[in-house]
Amino acid sequence: MKRILKTLVIVICLVFTSCSTGRIVSLDRKTNEAIILAKIQIKNGDSFIGNKWNFLLDERLWAKWAVWPDNENYIYMKVPVGEHFIALLQYKGLQKNIPDNYLTIDTKENGIYYLGDIVIHWPINSKTDGANYSSGGALGGALGTIAASKQGGTSLDVDIVDNYDETTAYFKSKFKCDQTIYKSLIKIKK
Repeated sequence: MKRILKTLVIVICLVFTSCSTGRIVSLDRKTNEAIILAKIQIKNGDSFIGNKWNFLLDERLWAKWAVWPDNENYIYMKVPVGEHFIALLQYKGLQKNIPDNYLTIDTKENGIYYLGDIVIHWPINSKTDGANYSSGGALGGALGTIAASKQGGTSLDVDIVDNYDETTAYFKSKFKCDQTIYKSLIKIKK
């Protein structure tokens, strides 16, 4: 019974998280929304992990603003105008909390913002980065996930390259965009 409940919880989570990639499909947005774009990759040791990962902005539990990269490792998503931070990385049942305001994004007004070409160095450890589905069945797994979301996180090494022309050309060709794209490179709190 315990195994069935765990499987059910995982399936439900996958259904809800796989319903949307978080990526935009048009440039339409409200006056209090901005679009952010970047090329982002995660490097585990000497190799990149591909594009089957996502990140959450501003919180670690409910995924109100989450995005998966496309096949070319680009993200493009709508966010409320203002400051945001990458709070959580997720990859195949593994997760890494990032400290609040460590990797910050700033959108000043309704517009489109280029964040940079970013490589996040995440030395994945399946023992410490695994989602907590231990004892207690579905309730224990949910409580473990909630408890893990409250942990402060780990600062990771991040490389940011200003490759504005190539990334914005990709975005403009994908969306037939003739709007100005502002440069607002992601900031690392040292």
